[in-house]
Amino acid sequence: MLVNPLAALKVYLTISLFFMLLLCAHSSEPRPNIILIYVDDMGYGDLSCYGGALVETPNIDSLAESGIRFTEGYTISPVCGPSRVGLLTGMQPSRIGVYWNPDMGAVRVPSGHQTLSELMKSAGYCTALVGKWNLNNPAWNPMPAKRYFDYVYDEMVWEGDYWPNNNGAYHGVEDGKYGSSKTNDIWGPLKEGDEYLTDRLSRHACEFVSAQTKQKPFFLYLSYNAPHSPLQGKSEHLSKLSHVNSEPLRLYASMLLAIDEGVGDLLDTLEVNAILEDTVILFVSDNGPARTTFKGMPEHWPRGEMLGSTAGLRGYKGTFYEGGVRVPYILSWPQKIATAITSNYPVTTLDIIPTLSSLAGASLDQQQAVDGIDLSPLISKVPEFMEPRTLLWFAGTSGAVRNGDWKLVYSRQGESELFNLRTDRMEQVDLSISNSEKYEQMSQFYFDWAQQVPPPVTPR
Repeated sequence: MLVNPLAALKVYLTISLFFMLLLCAHSSEPRPNIILIYVDDMGYGDLSCYGGALVETPNIDSLAESGIRFTEGYTISPVCGPSRVGLLTGMQPSRIGVYWNPDMGAVRVPSGHQTLSELMKSAGYCTALVGKWNLNNPAWNPMPAKRYFDYVYDEMVWEGDYWPNNNGAYHGVEDGKYGSSKTNDIWGPLKEGDEYLTDRLSRHACEFVSAQTKQKPFFLYLSYNAPHSPLQGKSEHLSKLSHVNSEPLRLYASMLLAIDEGVGDLLDTLEVNAILEDTVILFVSDNGPARTTFKGMPEHWPRGEMLGSTAGLRGYKGTFYEGGVRVPYILSWPQKIATAITSNYPVTTLDIIPTLSSLAGASLDQQQAVDGIDLSPLISKVPEFMEPRTLLWFAGTSGAVRNGDWKLVYSRQGESELFNLRTDRMEQVDLSISNSEKYEQMSQFYFDWAQQVPPPVTPR
């Protein structure tokens, strides 16, 4: 993430100009359909294509076979709310006083600044949200998703139950409730005809795609709440999970399988409608994996067990170590990317708005700030356009800075550590004393940013 808006805009214009020239050379080609799949609390090492061994994820892996798999892909926050603010506005969340989840009740998108869906609409796209929205708390801050999308299905403010209640409703889904029932350890269906929520989201996504015509491109934001708690699984998966001894992890694994099945259904739908080749698909997680420390857990479950995999990286959800912010990040476009590409260029979810805007032909001229960069030159294999960059995660007294191989981490306890990710991927050796000049340089960068941004919108 480039935190200087002028520098960011300069880089964006440079590489966008190049990509626009490419588009002009193929002006007869229609703009691609775009699908953004955002999952909740999936770890960096959960997918098979990232070395995951818990379950096989062949459908998601197939995205990497016709796309770019980023090995150093990051979310902009280690928790759900701010990560979505960054994703959907393209701004460092602290620019508008969003540091942690409690700030979500008072989020305000600056006047004139367009969200991702609004940018897509301005470029002539039909837009839809399926699933988790999370930019508001209905009781304090009504920002309904219907204000930003043409179509909205299964809107969740925060999280939802995966199985319906006796009335057929899913707690936390389209009911204005700020969360699920916190009921864990459920294998369903509990009654005939019940539909698992992840399957329902996938079905609605497929129905939206099937209803589109080729006269107008579409943008679909498929925002799964899985594999976020509450841990509720599908009984049909149990035969595949006999190798998993932990009950919480077994439920989590079922939730991963349901996501992969949904992605498979979506790919089949695109294929049937003869638009798979023309569709850009981004698959990203909102932060690293959680631990078993959430509400509603059975008494006999172990506390602090890691759900999902960080592939050995230090940290987890809520921390600024790699395990908390490094996530699976795949960009697929069969028409333009014929064979698998693996990139170790550091990218963040702030790059999604400038990248998709470039592909869709949407203008960023009126945006208050553009903190990411356009990654589309990587699609055309032009890595020389990708300049070295400094990444920032900021939550007040805690956060991180990455500059090249160096990473400075501030914990919520006020401690600071400096690591070299090239020699110490697991962030084990603090080099702040032996490399004091680098430590001071990166600390100054962090504190300079702190002087520019407002305090949290929700007083602590």
